[in-house]
Amino acid sequence: MLGKLALYMEGLADRARAKKYRGRYNIHENAALGKLHITGMNVSIGKGTYYNSGYISAGKSPKVTIGAWSAIGYNVSIVASTHDVNFPTGPEELRPMHSGDVSIGDGVWIGNNVVILPGCKIGNFSVIGANSVVNADVPDFAICAGIPARVIRGKDKAECAAHVKFVTENK
Repeated sequence: MLGKLALYMEGLADRARAKKYRGRYNIHENAALGKLHITGMNVSIGKGTYYNSGYISAGKSPKVTIGAWSAIGYNVSIVASTHDVNFPTGPEELRPMHSGDVSIGDGVWIGNNVVILPGCKIGNFSVIGANSVVNADVPDFAICAGIPARVIRGKDKAECAAHVKFVTENK
């Protein structure tokens, strides 16, 4: 009984957090947010996208943009603003930040435990394998994995046609 109550209470907290984020950021009403923590100012999440759990750090000026109908796994960190390696600690107003906009296209699938670093653009209909660290741009229709993430192969656009049509028509 206590387990069911704990799950119920956790669900209430998740829904309250999602409602708060929708009021603060540009998050489509149809986007599904799991256990997600967001810091910063400029975050946009498109229609039909789900984000199971993780962290988005947008900072004061960098933007994080996630397109429509993307699938984001568990424990995914999107970091548009982070510590500078030469001055990583101390008062926030004194230390510089390493920052850059992060853009994730439409119809993207991001596996569990992925880290996306500042300044990266992930192209439309790409796949990022689990446990990857993305530190550079990913082209459209690419399958990437690894530390750092590298293109393993491209996707066959003809085989993706139904998915592309659905996403394009339902944005």
